[in-house]
Amino acid sequence: MLSSEQVQLSECGLPREVKRRRRRMILSRIPECLNKRIVKALFCSRKEDFFEAFNLLYRRYYEVGLLPSLPEKIFFTPYQAFPSSRVCIARDRKTGRVTSTATLVLDSELGLPSDALYKDIIDKLRKDGRILAEFTCLAAETDIYSRNGLFYIFRLLYKYAAQNGVTDLVISVHPKHSTFYELTLLFERIGPLRYYPHLVNAPAYLERLELITAQKRYKKAYLSFEEGKIIVDFFCYHTYPEDISELSKPRNMTLEIFSYFFLERTNKFYQLDPRFQQFFQKVYALDGPVNKAISV
Repeated sequence: MLSSEQVQLSECGLPREVKRRRRRMILSRIPECLNKRIVKALFCSRKEDFFEAFNLLYRRYYEVGLLPSLPEKIFFTPYQAFPSSRVCIARDRKTGRVTSTATLVLDSELGLPSDALYKDIIDKLRKDGRILAEFTCLAAETDIYSRNGLFYIFRLLYKYAAQNGVTDLVISVHPKHSTFYELTLLFERIGPLRYYPHLVNAPAYLERLELITAQKRYKKAYLSFEEGKIIVDFFCYHTYPEDISELSKPRNMTLEIFSYFFLERTNKFYQLDPRFQQFFQKVYALDGPVNKAISV
């Protein structure tokens, strides 16, 4: 790792914003984590995968005060059960434990999670013909390697979004994380500070990344310094053996997995908006007591 003196000497002639971006990368040890390939990113497909993702979400949200204590020790949203969504996890390549997670939700007739706060702004993008998807339900263990494991998740979800014709990615982020998304991942703030109604003290900004021009913007932002080339290679050029198999997975949850989380381990299905109940009844061919709940 470079000393502060070495960093300063190597920054001569770089613009101020580039210096900030480079210093953040070095201090966060991003080049080291990307070069070492510390984790393997996968789309959840087994019940155990989803449980580990939802348990990590619950633990981290509870630890930072976003959630109260829940007996089931998991947290998830209906958007994560859409067949077109992808719940992604990063597994430590040595221990196999899940160190971080994020979900990508493709826009649909049921909308995006951020519609709860920013529907006015998101609808303008839709009106302009943009094809949208949202990063949501992000969590990572607190060590720096786990946090940097999110880069592997972002990379795989970028590819999935592009495969599905997405033009713009959006995300609602806590103000303390906005610098990371704007300076490092090159998102742009498009929504003012607002508060999520179903979480405890959860302010957010709406951020957007135009996916079509993302590669060009990454190259412009990062190719002017040596460490930045690692970011460009990672997002724009690297291919991993699991890319094809992960991106070809046909769907998200099975009926068994959906039933386990929404009807058995919790009663979350019965708390859903009727539109979501009807949607899930159709795509998962639910029957029995669920039909009665929907018809009431």
